[in-house]
Amino acid sequence: MPELPLKLVSRRALLTGTLATTALALTACTGNPGPAASASPTASASAPRIPRTLRLAAAAPPVKLDPAIVADNESFRITRQVYETLVDIDPDTGGAVAGLAESWTESPDGLRYTFTLREGVLFHDGTELTAEAVVANFKRWENLSPQLRASSSQGFANVFHFDSDIPKLPTAKELEEEFKSAADASEEELATQQLRTKQLEELTKKFDTKLFEGKSAAGSASYFESVKATGKYLVALNLRRRLPGLIEALTLPGMAIAAPSALTGGPGQNPAESLSTHPVGTGPYTFVSHEDNVVRLEIFKDYWNQPRLSNNTAHPEVALISAVPSPYNREGALLADEIDGFDMVSVDIMRTLVRNAKVVVQRDPFSVLYLGMNQRNKWLAKPEFRMAIAHAVNRSSLAEKLFLQGSKHASTLLPSALSIPAPEDTPNHDASKAKTLLAELGYKGEQIEFAYPLQVSRNYLPLPERTFAQIAEDLAAVGIRIKPRPIAWTDGYVQTVQSKDFAGLHLLGFSGGYRSADDFLSGILAAKENEFGYTSTLLDSQIMLARSIPSGEERTAAYADILKTLNADLPALPLVFPISALAFNGNVTFYPPSPMLNECYADVQMANSPSISS
Repeated sequence: MPELPLKLVSRRALLTGTLATTALALTACTGNPGPAASASPTASASAPRIPRTLRLAAAAPPVKLDPAIVADNESFRITRQVYETLVDIDPDTGGAVAGLAESWTESPDGLRYTFTLREGVLFHDGTELTAEAVVANFKRWENLSPQLRASSSQGFANVFHFDSDIPKLPTAKELEEEFKSAADASEEELATQQLRTKQLEELTKKFDTKLFEGKSAAGSASYFESVKATGKYLVALNLRRRLPGLIEALTLPGMAIAAPSALTGGPGQNPAESLSTHPVGTGPYTFVSHEDNVVRLEIFKDYWNQPRLSNNTAHPEVALISAVPSPYNREGALLADEIDGFDMVSVDIMRTLVRNAKVVVQRDPFSVLYLGMNQRNKWLAKPEFRMAIAHAVNRSSLAEKLFLQGSKHASTLLPSALSIPAPEDTPNHDASKAKTLLAELGYKGEQIEFAYPLQVSRNYLPLPERTFAQIAEDLAAVGIRIKPRPIAWTDGYVQTVQSKDFAGLHLLGFSGGYRSADDFLSGILAAKENEFGYTSTLLDSQIMLARSIPSGEERTAAYADILKTLNADLPALPLVFPISALAFNGNVTFYPPSPMLNECYADVQMANSPSISS
């Protein structure tokens, strides 16, 4: 592209907050610009070249830039550019392909994996990727404090279920006593009793065999045994039980490999504390700064996959990611050419974007929005009350009114892409049935707290306030009174609704990291005792056993049975499988959308930003 003097950045760009930062950032990336550029042809010809710059607005700032100890996609948005994983995701199929490991083998019993690393891969600090570097990362994850491990939702502890214990199944007598009080049980209660009795019989048979082998450094149901370097570029990973989804799970952003130099020097609880603010990986972009609410990334000149860059000569050389919580402010910034694109397009601004000829890129649905129902609340503890809520909420209307076209209402917590059939008796919208259930319970309109987030858009919840309002209206129509509790996302919304101190209704969701039912169920139910006031050793046992079954009919049947348990217990009401989308100006000619949000800016194709280059 032609070289342009910095003076040609538009006046409006220099007057806006976001672009003032952009202009300063561009000055920094050009090195020493020399004397101020003049309008003369000679000065223009000698001015430093302005790099192709992608200015993207996100819905929230990153929490931390260490993917091993965070759970939010805004943090992963940044870390996916800076770090890489042993295994990558095929953008076309969503399956596993070579990443930092160019190949791997699995032992016949499924308990040993050997990874062959690529040679010549450099971290951003100039050191080489070796087997010892990979082992150092695994050792770091293994030795994280339980509190830090729990703060991650797509990392080591989740992949290997590191802190899990083998559930203790109830005896048939204990299960019988659970239902003794229901002498005048309803048909639904009797059906639930029969289901659980049958499940217990099947699970007891499978618990007769030895479940895990070898020693565990953590829980008795941890799949991780050990990792070691068997050569300069060879890593051996040993398991305590077969884990068929392991290779796909290694694509999760929390399994990113960081430079060993950054894994030490911090406090005892987290020696790699510096990664929270200054990530160091092997990815195509290096982290430069996070200032004035803008993250700046620059292309890594020694990136190992040079063909990826040379085959796409229009990739961004600089990326500036700013946090703009309001979807309307993001829309305004795009229309004013202050940014090149933004994420979390909401249905109410879609028409404006189309009228202004903006490019909208949609992702296939691979997330779920749900309504949590905490059973520590005296009314939510009653199965009939939770069922009344399930009949009260019009999920189809919710999907049609407040989500992008193509979004579907959810019958279960698992997206249809996973091909797990829903139970036949999933509750549908039936206000009269909801009223009947409430009347039979003797509910007199006691208030129930209902939490929802503010100042944020999530791919599973683009319009939190309006979603809350519609659900509250549905509940009011059948006589359920709620007490609104709005909480700003950045004020600890997730921590609040997943704490033992909250007991009510809440909105939350989950975005799948790889194509696995276990990823969804384990992620959503990880904090179920606090978030939903719900425990079930039967469910825990079902999930633990299902994850070790290879793909096929038996595995599908196992997960279908799990959905029956969740349908009967109803700790959370699935609401919508949303389609999420990004919007761009015409200078972005290609963006690689990913249902798993594995979107690398090195694959973006663009001209420079209009207000920067003209």
